[in-house]
Amino acid sequence: MTKNDYLSQITSVVNDTQFIMNRNTSPIRPLSDQAIIEVVLDTPYNQYPEDQEAKFKEAYADYNGFDAANVAVANGSDEWIQKLIIQFGKGGVLADAPDFFMYEDYSKQLGYAFHSIAANENYAFSASAIIHGLDQYKPSILFISNPHNPTGQQFSSLFLQNIADACQARDIIFVIDEAYVEFADTYDRPKNSNVVYIRTLSKIYGIAGLRVGIALAEGAVYDKLVEINHPYPMNSLSLNLASKLFEDRAKLDDWIDYQKDLQIQLAKAFHQVADLIDIVPSKTNFVFMYGDNVDAFVTFLTGRGYIGRTYETDGIVTAARFSIIDKKDYPQLTATIKEWRDQFNNERTANERNQY
Repeated sequence: MTKNDYLSQITSVVNDTQFIMNRNTSPIRPLSDQAIIEVVLDTPYNQYPEDQEAKFKEAYADYNGFDAANVAVANGSDEWIQKLIIQFGKGGVLADAPDFFMYEDYSKQLGYAFHSIAANENYAFSASAIIHGLDQYKPSILFISNPHNPTGQQFSSLFLQNIADACQARDIIFVIDEAYVEFADTYDRPKNSNVVYIRTLSKIYGIAGLRVGIALAEGAVYDKLVEINHPYPMNSLSLNLASKLFEDRAKLDDWIDYQKDLQIQLAKAFHQVADLIDIVPSKTNFVFMYGDNVDAFVTFLTGRGYIGRTYETDGIVTAARFSIIDKKDYPQLTATIKEWRDQFNNERTANERNQY
C-alpha cells in the first residue's frame, strides 16, 4: 500500500462512520479547553521558539529518564525517518516486512535502494534472517519498529541486541522506531553507539495533530543527524502545548494509565474471536489479525460502523488492524463482536447439518 492509498483510506470514512479505528490515535484529547487557551495566550508566537524547544526537551527527557542533550525534536517522527535516510541511507535501506511503509516511501523519494526481510506466514521474524540480509544487501541503515507496526508484537531485548551488534560490526546505523513503546513492556534497550531511537507524541500522549517527533542518539551519530535539522524545527505553540502535558506528572501518569486501559479493553473485546481468527498479542494501541475469516469479520464490523485498517499488499493479505476507542464505547464493541461470533457459529452449525 502506498502513502496515497493509505491516506485516502483513512480520510474517506472519517465523516461517515461512528467509530474510527484505523488511525492508532487517542479517541480523546489530553488537555482541557482551559489549559489550551492558557497556553495559546502565553505563547510568544511573535518570537522564534528557542526557549520553547529547550523547555520541551528538558520536560520530555526528565519524564522519560533521558539526557536532554541526546534528545532532538522535529515535525513528527516521519520527519526523523526522512532525515535519517537522507543522512545515513545512501548505501541502501533495509527493513523487515511488513513494517511502517514510510521507510520504503522515503527511500524511493530519495532514489536510494530499499530492501526488506519478510516475516514467516505467522508474522514472526528471525534475527538471523535480518542479519543475513545485512550481508546480502549491504545497506547503510536498518529500520525496525518495536513494538512492531503493523502486527503489534514486541521484540525481545536479545533479538534487538543481536541485531544492534551485527549492525555495529558492519558500520550500519540501526534505527529502532519506538512509536508505541509506552504501551509496551520495559525492555533492555541496546546502547550501541550506532543505534538511533525515534519516538512520537502522537500515540499514547494523544497529540497527533501537533506533530511532535523525537530522536534519541549520542555522539557523532547525534551530531550527524541534527546537522540537517531546521534551526527551529517546530513551532512554538506545538512545543508549548506538548510541554503542558509534562507540567503535572501525576496527571500525566493517570492519562497514560487511561490509554493503557483502553489497550487492555481492546484486546479483551477481540479475544472473543481468538479461536476463529489469528490475533497477534499486541503491545500497542491496536490489535492485528489475520486468517481466512478476517474478511467476513471486517465486513460485519464495517457494517456496524467500526472502520479498521485493511491490507491488500504482498505479504499482508486477509489481515486487518483495529485501534483503541473511547472507554464508554467498549460495551457496544464487545456486544457487536459477540454478535458476529454467534452468527458465525450458527452458520457453521447449519452448514454441518446440511452435509448429512
